[in-house]
Formats: sequence, structure tokens, C-alpha cells
Amino acid sequence: GNPVSLTAGLATIDILRREKIHQKVNAAGDELHARLRDIIDDHGLGYTVSGIGSIFKIFFGGEVHNYQDALKCDRKAYLEFFGRMLKSGVFLPPSQFESNFLSSAHSTDDIEKTINAYEANLA
Repeated sequence: GNPVSLTAGLATIDILRREKIHQKVNAAGDELHARLRDIIDDHGLGYTVSGIGSIFKIFFGGEVHNYQDALKCDRKAYLEFFGRMLKSGVFLPPSQFESNFLSSAHSTDDIEKTINAYEANLA
């Protein structure tokens, strides 16, 4: 391998470990999941929040365990929701079947803005 690439890779791993990037991003994701579940429950929507750590998805339907369950979700409602979120400044995957991702680039303010947009657009 290229020594410059190897050095860059090792430096990246060092930064990720030292600054606990994965732990911070996953903790933010866990908090986001919980708050999205609360919004959905508060509005009695019956949607499902799925994910782990920094990866998440809201299915516009009940629990999703497999492809057949996912197909039962309301894709039309999701597409309309996607448009409302876009107008609110939050870009989501355009398909009901794609996941959302948090990264270390997302600030606390970004996450709060996202939660507020979900609250406004799911109601």
C-alpha cells in the first residue's frame, strides 16, 4: 500500500478514537430516535422508528421486520412528508426504504432543527 494513504488512515483512526467520534454520533442518534418515537406516540401516528446509533428510519406503518412488512408502509404519505421536510430545510432520502444518517458534521442545533421539522411536519 501507499505509505501516505496508510499514514492518513492511521491518523484518522487515532482522531476517531481520541475524540470518541463514534460514541458521540451514536449517542446523538439514540437521543434522536427517542425523541422521534415520542413525537410519533404523542400524535398517535402508529409509525415505526427503526435504527441503531447514527442510522435511523421512520416507516410510515407498523413494525417492519422484513421486506413484506416494509411494502405495507404508506409510501404516498412518506413522499408528501419528504416534500414538507425539504421545504423546512431538512433533506431526507426520497424513498420510504432508505435510511437517514447522522455524522460528526451535524451539530446539536442541526439535530434540534431536524427534530422541530419532524414535529411540525408529522402533525
